[in-house]
Amino acid sequence: MSCRISLVGIAFIAILPDSANCQLPKPEGSSEIRKEFVLGRHLGADLESKDGAIGDSTIVGYVQEIANRLSGAPPGRSLTVRITRGSDVYANLMPHDVLYISGALLERIENEAELAGLLAHQLAHLHGNLTQSQGQASTTFMLKCVLASQRIPSTWSEHQREPERLAIQAAIQTLRAAGYDPSAVLDLHSKLAYEHPLWAKALVPEDLLSLRISLEADVAAHADYVMDTSAFAQHRTRVFKALGHTRSNPSVR
Repeated sequence: MSCRISLVGIAFIAILPDSANCQLPKPEGSSEIRKEFVLGRHLGADLESKDGAIGDSTIVGYVQEIANRLSGAPPGRSLTVRITRGSDVYANLMPHDVLYISGALLERIENEAELAGLLAHQLAHLHGNLTQSQGQASTTFMLKCVLASQRIPSTWSEHQREPERLAIQAAIQTLRAAGYDPSAVLDLHSKLAYEHPLWAKALVPEDLLSLRISLEADVAAHADYVMDTSAFAQHRTRVFKALGHTRSNPSVR
Protein backbone atom coordinates (compact mmCIF):
# COMPACT_ATOMS: atom_id res chain seq x y z
CA MET A 1 0.00 0.00 0.00
CA SER A 2 1.16 3.55 -0.63
CA CYS A 3 0.94 6.46 1.77
CA ARG A 4 -0.03 9.83 0.30
CA ILE A 5 0.69 12.81 2.50
CA SER A 6 -0.01 16.26 1.14
CA LEU A 7 1.57 19.44 2.47
CA VAL A 8 -1.84 20.43 3.80
CA GLY A 9 -2.04 17.09 5.58
CA ILE A 10 1.41 17.53 7.14
CA ALA A 11 0.46 20.98 8.40
CA PHE A 12 -2.77 19.57 9.82
CA ILE A 13 -0.93 16.85 11.74
CA ALA A 14 1.63 19.31 13.05
CA ILE A 15 -1.04 21.26 14.92
CA LEU A 16 -2.47 18.06 16.40
CA PRO A 17 0.54 16.30 17.91
CA ASP A 18 -1.58 14.34 20.36
CA SER A 19 -3.27 12.56 17.48
CA ALA A 20 -0.15 11.66 15.54
CA ASN A 21 0.41 8.26 17.08
CA CYS A 22 1.00 6.42 13.85
CA GLN A 23 3.79 4.49 12.25
CA LEU A 24 3.83 4.77 8.47
CA PRO A 25 4.86 1.76 6.41
CA LYS A 26 8.21 2.20 4.70
CA PRO A 27 7.86 2.09 0.90
CA GLU A 28 10.86 1.04 -1.14
CA GLY A 29 13.16 3.85 -2.11
CA SER A 30 15.55 5.76 0.10
CA SER A 31 13.99 9.14 -0.76
CA GLU A 32 10.58 8.03 0.48
CA ILE A 33 12.11 6.62 3.67
CA ARG A 34 13.91 9.91 4.25
CA LYS A 35 10.65 11.82 3.79
CA GLU A 36 8.94 9.66 6.39
CA PHE A 37 11.77 10.11 8.86
CA VAL A 38 11.74 13.88 8.31
CA LEU A 39 7.98 13.87 8.94
CA GLY A 40 8.49 11.80 12.07
CA ARG A 41 11.13 14.16 13.41
CA HIS A 42 8.86 17.15 12.83
CA LEU A 43 5.93 15.45 14.55
CA GLY A 44 8.11 14.40 17.46
CA ALA A 45 9.63 17.85 17.86
CA ASP A 46 6.16 19.38 17.84
CA LEU A 47 4.96 16.95 20.48
CA GLU A 48 7.95 17.59 22.73
CA SER A 49 7.52 21.34 22.26
CA LYS A 50 3.88 21.06 23.30
CA ASP A 51 4.25 18.69 26.26
CA GLY A 52 7.89 18.93 27.25
CA ALA A 53 10.21 15.98 27.85
CA ILE A 54 11.36 14.01 30.86
CA GLY A 55 15.08 14.02 30.26
CA ASP A 56 16.03 11.72 33.14
CA SER A 57 18.39 9.31 31.39
CA THR A 58 17.89 6.71 34.11
CA ILE A 59 14.14 6.49 33.47
CA VAL A 60 14.47 6.58 29.68
CA GLY A 61 17.29 4.04 29.74
CA TYR A 62 15.25 1.63 31.86
CA VAL A 63 12.26 1.73 29.50
CA GLN A 64 14.54 1.54 26.45
CA GLU A 65 16.30 -1.52 27.82
CA ILE A 66 13.00 -3.37 28.18
CA ALA A 67 12.03 -2.42 24.62
CA ASN A 68 15.37 -3.67 23.31
CA ARG A 69 15.05 -6.93 25.20
CA LEU A 70 11.52 -7.56 23.93
CA SER A 71 12.54 -6.91 20.33
CA GLY A 72 15.57 -9.15 20.62
CA ALA A 73 17.73 -6.31 19.34
CA PRO A 74 20.95 -4.90 20.81
CA PRO A 75 20.83 -1.33 22.16
CA GLY A 76 20.09 1.16 19.42
CA ARG A 77 18.41 -1.38 17.13
CA SER A 78 14.99 -1.40 18.78
CA LEU A 79 12.41 1.36 18.53
CA THR A 80 13.65 4.49 20.29
CA VAL A 81 11.72 5.49 23.41
CA ARG A 82 11.18 9.04 24.61
CA ILE A 83 9.06 10.17 27.54
CA THR A 84 7.09 13.41 27.62
CA ARG A 85 5.50 15.38 30.42
CA GLY A 86 2.13 15.06 28.70
CA SER A 87 -0.96 15.08 30.92
CA ASP A 88 -2.93 13.12 28.30
CA VAL A 89 -2.59 9.34 28.33
CA TYR A 90 -0.90 8.36 25.07
CA ALA A 91 1.76 6.25 23.41
CA ASN A 92 2.56 7.80 20.02
CA LEU A 93 4.56 5.73 17.54
CA MET A 94 5.99 8.15 15.00
CA PRO A 95 7.08 7.54 11.39
CA HIS A 96 10.78 7.61 12.33
CA ASP A 97 10.38 4.62 14.70
CA VAL A 98 10.36 6.74 17.86
CA LEU A 99 7.81 5.93 20.56
CA TYR A 100 6.66 8.84 22.72
CA ILE A 101 5.12 7.78 26.02
CA SER A 102 3.40 10.40 28.15
CA GLY A 103 4.17 10.78 31.83
CA ALA A 104 0.44 10.44 32.49
CA LEU A 105 0.48 6.99 30.92
CA LEU A 106 3.51 5.90 32.93
CA GLU A 107 1.64 6.93 36.08
CA ARG A 108 -1.15 4.52 35.23
CA ILE A 109 1.18 1.56 34.58
CA GLU A 110 1.33 -0.40 37.81
CA ASN A 111 4.03 -3.01 37.27
CA GLU A 112 6.83 -3.98 34.89
CA ALA A 113 4.74 -6.57 33.09
CA GLU A 114 2.21 -3.89 32.13
CA LEU A 115 5.04 -1.66 30.88
CA ALA A 116 6.43 -4.57 28.88
CA GLY A 117 2.93 -5.19 27.52
CA LEU A 118 2.67 -1.61 26.26
CA LEU A 119 6.06 -1.86 24.57
CA ALA A 120 5.28 -5.30 23.10
CA HIS A 121 2.06 -3.89 21.63
CA GLN A 122 3.96 -1.05 19.97
CA LEU A 123 6.63 -3.43 18.67
CA ALA A 124 3.88 -5.53 17.10
CA HIS A 125 2.73 -2.49 15.13
CA LEU A 126 6.29 -1.61 14.21
CA HIS A 127 7.34 -5.06 12.99
CA GLY A 128 4.07 -6.75 12.09
CA ASN A 129 2.75 -4.50 9.30
CA LEU A 130 -0.50 -4.05 11.25
CA THR A 131 -1.77 -1.04 9.36
CA GLN A 132 -5.07 0.78 9.56
CA SER A 133 -5.99 3.12 6.73
CA GLN A 134 -8.10 6.17 7.46
CA GLY A 135 -8.84 9.00 5.08
CA GLN A 136 -9.37 12.59 6.14
CA ALA A 137 -9.68 15.66 3.93
CA SER A 138 -7.17 15.35 1.07
CA THR A 139 -4.81 13.09 3.02
CA THR A 140 -4.67 9.32 3.30
CA PHE A 141 -2.91 8.11 6.44
CA MET A 142 -1.67 4.59 6.99
CA LEU A 143 -1.96 4.32 10.75
CA LYS A 144 0.07 1.75 12.65
CA CYS A 145 -1.00 2.64 16.17
CA VAL A 146 -4.31 4.41 16.65
CA LEU A 147 -4.80 4.10 20.39
CA ALA A 148 -5.82 7.39 22.06
CA SER A 149 -5.96 9.25 18.75
CA GLN A 150 -8.34 12.21 18.62
CA ARG A 151 -8.96 11.28 14.99
CA ILE A 152 -10.45 7.85 15.67
CA PRO A 153 -14.09 7.70 14.46
CA SER A 154 -16.70 7.38 17.20
CA THR A 155 -17.44 3.84 16.04
CA TRP A 156 -15.29 1.29 14.27
CA SER A 157 -16.27 -1.77 12.35
CA GLU A 158 -14.94 -5.14 13.42
CA HIS A 159 -12.61 -5.10 10.43
CA GLN A 160 -11.15 -1.70 11.43
CA ARG A 161 -10.43 -2.95 14.95
CA GLU A 162 -8.63 -6.06 13.72
CA PRO A 163 -5.08 -4.54 13.68
CA GLU A 164 -5.37 -3.75 17.39
CA ARG A 165 -6.55 -7.25 18.25
CA LEU A 166 -3.68 -8.71 16.26
CA ALA A 167 -1.21 -6.41 18.01
CA ILE A 168 -2.48 -7.53 21.41
CA GLN A 169 -2.24 -11.18 20.36
CA ALA A 170 1.34 -10.63 19.23
CA ALA A 171 2.14 -8.78 22.47
CA ILE A 172 0.81 -11.72 24.50
CA GLN A 173 3.20 -14.07 22.72
CA THR A 174 6.10 -11.64 23.11
CA LEU A 175 5.49 -11.31 26.86
CA ARG A 176 5.22 -15.06 27.23
CA ALA A 177 8.52 -15.62 25.42
CA ALA A 178 10.21 -12.95 27.54
CA GLY A 179 8.98 -14.48 30.78
CA TYR A 180 6.46 -11.77 31.66
CA ASP A 181 2.90 -12.55 32.73
CA PRO A 182 1.06 -12.33 29.38
CA SER A 183 -2.19 -11.24 31.01
CA ALA A 184 -0.55 -7.90 31.93
CA VAL A 185 -1.11 -6.41 28.48
CA LEU A 186 -4.84 -7.12 28.82
CA ASP A 187 -4.90 -5.74 32.35
CA LEU A 188 -3.35 -2.48 31.15
CA HIS A 189 -5.56 -2.00 28.13
CA SER A 190 -8.72 -2.96 30.01
CA LYS A 191 -7.92 -0.36 32.65
CA LEU A 192 -7.16 2.36 30.11
CA ALA A 193 -10.23 1.55 28.02
CA TYR A 194 -12.38 1.87 31.15
CA GLU A 195 -10.81 5.16 32.23
CA HIS A 196 -10.34 6.89 28.87
CA PRO A 197 -12.99 6.87 26.09
CA LEU A 198 -10.39 7.40 23.36
CA TRP A 199 -8.64 4.14 24.25
CA ALA A 200 -11.99 2.33 24.35
CA LYS A 201 -12.69 3.25 20.72
CA ALA A 202 -9.91 1.03 19.41
CA LEU A 203 -10.22 -1.81 21.92
CA VAL A 204 -13.84 -2.31 22.89
CA PRO A 205 -14.75 -4.41 25.96
CA GLU A 206 -15.96 -7.28 23.78
CA ASP A 207 -12.56 -7.53 22.06
CA LEU A 208 -10.66 -7.45 25.34
CA LEU A 209 -12.94 -10.08 26.88
CA SER A 210 -12.52 -12.33 23.85
CA LEU A 211 -8.73 -11.97 24.03
CA ARG A 212 -8.72 -12.76 27.74
CA ILE A 213 -10.85 -15.87 27.27
CA SER A 214 -8.54 -17.02 24.48
CA LEU A 215 -5.47 -16.36 26.63
CA GLU A 216 -6.85 -18.31 29.59
CA ALA A 217 -7.71 -21.22 27.30
CA ASP A 218 -4.38 -21.34 25.47
CA VAL A 219 -1.77 -20.22 28.00
CA ALA A 220 -1.36 -22.26 31.14
CA ALA A 221 -0.63 -20.49 34.41
CA HIS A 222 3.10 -20.17 34.96
CA ALA A 223 4.39 -19.68 38.50
CA ASP A 224 7.63 -18.13 37.23
CA TYR A 225 6.08 -15.40 35.07
CA VAL A 226 7.41 -11.96 36.05
CA MET A 227 4.78 -9.40 37.07
CA ASP A 228 6.86 -6.77 38.83
CA THR A 229 10.40 -5.89 39.83
CA SER A 230 12.03 -3.57 42.34
CA ALA A 231 13.56 -1.65 39.42
CA PHE A 232 10.09 -0.72 38.18
CA ALA A 233 9.08 0.68 41.58
CA GLN A 234 12.26 2.76 41.75
CA HIS A 235 11.79 4.22 38.28
CA ARG A 236 8.08 4.85 38.80
CA THR A 237 8.98 6.92 41.85
CA ARG A 238 11.43 8.91 39.71
CA VAL A 239 8.62 9.56 37.21
CA PHE A 240 6.38 10.94 39.97
CA LYS A 241 9.17 13.23 41.14
CA ALA A 242 9.98 14.37 37.62
CA LEU A 243 6.33 15.32 37.12
CA GLY A 244 6.17 17.09 40.46
CA HIS A 245 3.90 14.59 42.20
CA THR A 246 4.41 13.64 45.81
CA ARG A 247 1.82 10.87 46.03
CA SER A 248 2.68 7.33 44.94
CA ASN A 249 -0.78 6.83 43.43
CA PRO A 250 -1.89 9.99 41.60
CA SER A 251 -5.56 10.36 40.79
CA VAL A 252 -6.87 9.15 37.46
CA ARG A 253 -7.20 11.96 34.95
